[in-house]
Amino acid sequence: MDKAEIDTVKQSFGRALGDKELLGKFYDRLVSSSPEVGKAFVNVDMETQKEVLQMSLSMAILYPQDNVVAKHAMNRVRHSHSQANLNIKPALYQYWLDSLLGAVAESDPEFTPELEQQWRAVMGVVIGYISSGYLEDGK
Repeated sequence: MDKAEIDTVKQSFGRALGDKELLGKFYDRLVSSSPEVGKAFVNVDMETQKEVLQMSLSMAILYPQDNVVAKHAMNRVRHSHSQANLNIKPALYQYWLDSLLGAVAESDPEFTPELEQQWRAVMGVVIGYISSGYLEDGK
């Protein structure tokens, strides 16, 4: 993946984080995106979840560059989201991505359709990796 594309997404994420409501907007969109997704967040401490998401997104953006720390972090997410653990079905990641990009579009004043495609490309690499571990047996 092109380093310039990843840097552009990283800068967009930084601008979007200037909106202190970014992560709340994301979760509002995500939880209402599908009944199945909404059920996954019942009894979840959303403040803690937002902190985890911010760190995870930072690592996800670095993952396509073969960053060692990001690879380790995304491996943990892959394992935790597998069928044997949180049971996050691969089809649900489309809701996650659409919710993320909707929130970023609202929060990054420089968001464009071209930038959206760059986000989709970067996150697509990460989602592909995470969802490919869905059937892990947890061992």
